Amino acid sequence: MLGRLFLKLEFKKVDYAELYLWLGSLMKNNCKQRRQFLVMAAGLLAASVVPAWAAGVSGEVKALEGVAWRNDQPLKLGDPIMLGDHLRTGADSKLVVRLGGDVYLLRANGSLQLENKGLVLGSLRLLSGALLAVFAKSNKQIITPTVTAGIRGTGLYVEASEQSTYFCLCYGEVELMPMHQRSQQFRFKANHHKAHTLDAKGGVEKSPLRNHNDDELAILEALAGRKPHALVG
Repeated sequence: MLGRLFLKLEFKKVDYAELYLWLGSLMKNNCKQRRQFLVMAAGLLAASVVPAWAAGVSGEVKALEGVAWRNDQPLKLGDPIMLGDHLRTGADSKLVVRLGGDVYLLRANGSLQLENKGLVLGSLRLLSGALLAVFAKSNKQIITPTVTAGIRGTGLYVEASEQSTYFCLCYGEVELMPMHQRSQQFRFKANHHKAHTLDAKGGVEKSPLRNHNDDELAILEALAGRKPHALVG
């Protein structure tokens, strides 16, 4: 199966949905096989990815499991994604979107608003659910009901609710500002997963890693046309 998949990657248009779903099956196998897959996929995807802005489209749906909506309209694989869109996912669903140099994975029952700043993406407002994302080196914000995060060229995972935000800085730098305690700011750097939970009152505590992994991050980086951070070194 591995050989057939990479022949497809080399000689045909990449089927990102199949690639993503196949990665899920690999997570049940051994680490050596996952590593082999990621090393091969990184080079092939980076060579084959055409940036969205070069194609004249702000963004695109790269993978979809279950159901998802853009501005309350059902989405399908390959649909365009534009600045200002509101994205939602249903139960037991996942949506992968590439927008410029960023790639986002919105998990089940998620609600994400893409807020533009002029002609570029200024912030991602995660109203509910969970988001795994990798970013190009440009200044953006992640906004949840309890925190605002300033980011630049990072990988991160966020779970948002009205009561608290779980925030894992997978790698890179971030500045966290509690929504109701603007005078407080927390700066973090990480090379490999540093997680915190921030409550509605501005409290911050360290938290364990949960609900995401390096394999998923590596695939998102490869879809963005970059060498996966997990493979550096």
